[in-house]
Amino acid sequence: MQISDWVVDSAIAAASHWHHGAWPEAKVAINLSSRQLLDSKFVEHILRLLQTYKLPARCIEIELTENVLQTGMATIEVLQELRDQGVSIALDDFGTGYSTFSSLEKLPLTRVKLDRTLIASIHTSVRSAAIARAIVSLCHNIGLEVTAEGIECREQLMMLSAMAPISLQGYLLARPVSAEQVLSTLAALPDRLESILLTTSAGAAGGEESGAADRTVRNLRAL
Repeated sequence: MQISDWVVDSAIAAASHWHHGAWPEAKVAINLSSRQLLDSKFVEHILRLLQTYKLPARCIEIELTENVLQTGMATIEVLQELRDQGVSIALDDFGTGYSTFSSLEKLPLTRVKLDRTLIASIHTSVRSAAIARAIVSLCHNIGLEVTAEGIECREQLMMLSAMAPISLQGYLLARPVSAEQVLSTLAALPDRLESILLTTSAGAAGGEESGAADRTVRNLRAL
């Protein structure tokens, strides 16, 4: 628990540094265990940190897996309390193992993160692509944001960009970096992806793929 508390404290401190500096729109996601949510003082701890660092609650996103449902209603009530305070709640690793759609109904979510095992084959498997599209569509229809994890190739990027609005995460965009490198990594990202998308699509027949690449780059530069 001491390590977990240190992670939360460090993440909120980093988010505050960016928010009050060069990146006001920064949002930091923090992975939590169900054990932390069983702590009766957890919400109070989060709110105190936000006040200390003068950080809006919208700049923090709590990430958890469906295992949290095994701890009962008490945990869901804690999540709802955080949600009521403006903290975002994300369901991680969705689409793998025993993921169930009942979680989307029971948990006070703002975001669903599609697991990389599903994303890995969307460009080679018609079935995987159809499942991904269906989940994204369902989430959008019930007002949830979506993040696709584990993007490692251009084909995955193009297919997922067509499912917009959607957030993207993976080694194609960036490898893990230190807090000190985050801003420079973000600044370089549009140019890097423009090179990946436009160079490869230059010879695409009919120009349809090239047009999709142009739209993707424009969206990146608008962030």
